[in-house]
Parts: sequence; C-alpha cells; structure tokens
Amino acid sequence: MAAVIPLLERLVAARSPSREEAPVVDVFESWAAGAGFRVHAVGNNRWVVREAAVAGPTLLLLSHYDTVPATPAWSRDPWVPTREGDRLYGLGANDAKGCLAAMMEAFAGAQLAVGRLILVAAAEEEVGRNGFEVVFPQLPRLDAAIVGEPTGLDIATAQNGLLVLDCVARGRAGHAARPHLADNALYTMAHDLLAIEALSLPRVHPRAGSTTCAATIAQGGERHNVIPGEARWTVDIRTTDAYTVEELVALVRERVQSEVEVRSARFVAVSTPPGADILAAAYAGWGSAVEFASPTLSDWAHLHGVPAVKWGPGASERSHTADEWVEVSQVEAAVGAYRLAIEYFLGGREC
Repeated sequence: MAAVIPLLERLVAARSPSREEAPVVDVFESWAAGAGFRVHAVGNNRWVVREAAVAGPTLLLLSHYDTVPATPAWSRDPWVPTREGDRLYGLGANDAKGCLAAMMEAFAGAQLAVGRLILVAAAEEEVGRNGFEVVFPQLPRLDAAIVGEPTGLDIATAQNGLLVLDCVARGRAGHAARPHLADNALYTMAHDLLAIEALSLPRVHPRAGSTTCAATIAQGGERHNVIPGEARWTVDIRTTDAYTVEELVALVRERVQSEVEVRSARFVAVSTPPGADILAAAYAGWGSAVEFASPTLSDWAHLHGVPAVKWGPGASERSHTADEWVEVSQVEAAVGAYRLAIEYFLGGREC
C-alpha cells in the first residue's frame, strides 16, 4: 500500500484531458514494464492481463485516466499533486486516478488461485467513443467486473442510463402582423413541453428508483416580427432498467406533435444481478460498504451482460470540481479492498 500514493502522484502529474492522454499512457506503460506485465493497446487505452495456472473465471478491473479540462477556478496548479493532511489535491486525483492507482497496486499484488485478471486503463471516458467501447470487443468473455469510480468505497449496484432526444416542432412561417395566416411552431413546442412535464413513468426500479425526463433546451424564432415555422427542443431522460429505450422513445412520440429523433442511447441503464458473486467479492473486500444506485454515468454502461459493481475511493460530488482532491487513507484502503475482492473471486471457489 505504501507504493500507491507515489504512483497516484505520477498519474496526477501526467496531463491527460480526454483525447490527449499520451503522458499518462507513458506512466501506465512504465509501471507495467517495471512489474513485468505485457501491455495491450488500442488508441490511448491500455490493458494488462494476469493468468493463474488453473483455468477459471475472468475478472475485469476497469477505470479511466482521462480527465475533464482544468477550469480557471482552480486555486492551485491542477497538475502538481499536493498533500495537505489526508488530502491529495490534483486534477483527476478523485475522478478517477485514485481508483486506477489502487487497482494497479491490487492487480500486481493479488494472489490468483484460478482464472484470469484483466486491468483496463481507459481513455476518453469523459467525452468520446474511442475509450472502453473499442476495448471491450477485444477482451475475452468476462465473468464479472469492478468499475473504479469514486463511491467512498460504498458499492453501486445500479447505474442510470442516458437517453437524449432531439425534437423539432414544424409550423408555417409568417408575418407577426398576420398570425392567423401562419402556424406558430413555438406554440406547438410549448404544448409538447407541457406534455413532457406531465409524462407519467410509473414503473420504479427497486434500487435506482424512477426514470426521470426533463426538457433541457428550447430554441425558436429569430426576429420579433416573424412567426417561426420551426422550433427545436431537447429532452434528457435518465433511464433505469424499468423501461427499455424503445419504450421510452415510443411514449414520447405518442404524446407530442414534434418530430422526435434519438441523439444518443449509448449509455444504457445497468444493475448488478441479485446474488451475483461479484457483489459478494466486493463485500469480502469492504464489509462495511453500503449499496446504492448511482445517477452518474461511467464505462459500466458498456459492459452489456457482465455482472459488475461500481466501487472505489473518493467522492462523486468532488468529480469535475476545482481543487479536486481524494483522501490518501481511502486510496490506501482501496488497495487492500480490491485485493481481497480479487482473491475472493479468483480463489478457486465455484463461481
């Protein structure tokens, strides 16, 4: 555990905004070379594999080393890791380099009785399509996964998905002095926005709760004296397993007059199956953990059909904030927690 904080400091000092991860890739590759692990690569993603002498299940450790850009609100250099008491400040320290550093140390130190252990350090988790999505098809069949994100070492057993709909209200443009000769697209949009506000989604996921639906953008009109013939608006839907994407799109289309197109449905809602071995493994690592449902997105959304938990040091509410920090003691504790979970899952039990 003593090595994890110097490792985290090297990760934080390597600038790695999404799509510009090369410096932190170098840190990961240097660590892997020093530990004798062969590095696999696609784009700026990197992963390493360990295999026991005895065949068994495959467990994935997954976190990311890209960050959001630093904002002017930082009161210190974002890329100079700084210790103050139990806090380590630096961009990405909390989201999610603390998780990754702990996973790297646990990966190297865990004792494997059976099976295969894979550690993926993903790029572009914050923004793009060239991150874990392009790695997943190249991996062997996975039996379970731990997704390293800041959860205070509590265990997320469900994660909301995201569905974004772009809508267009069509009308007929005309002069504002003769509104009866036009068809005002703003009024159509207004009626549709009220329909979205009133949309009932009664099915409730037992852990993630209700699906939420909110209009977030509305745009229409260019001049005060022209009745617009078109207005555009956007809906943000945070999904759960209670509804499929197809059901939600159909429900919106049934209730509005506007044209509805799906902008993004990449991030599906996910949850840990009841009784999953990976949940037992996480509790073996951190027995005082509390289960919860996470409203924030992560690469877990791309692990279709793989039992998983989202679990790691840090606090989600500190992600993407100025003067981001992570507790040193929690990162150190995470090394042991991850290691115990790995050894439980790959310890020769019947999974």
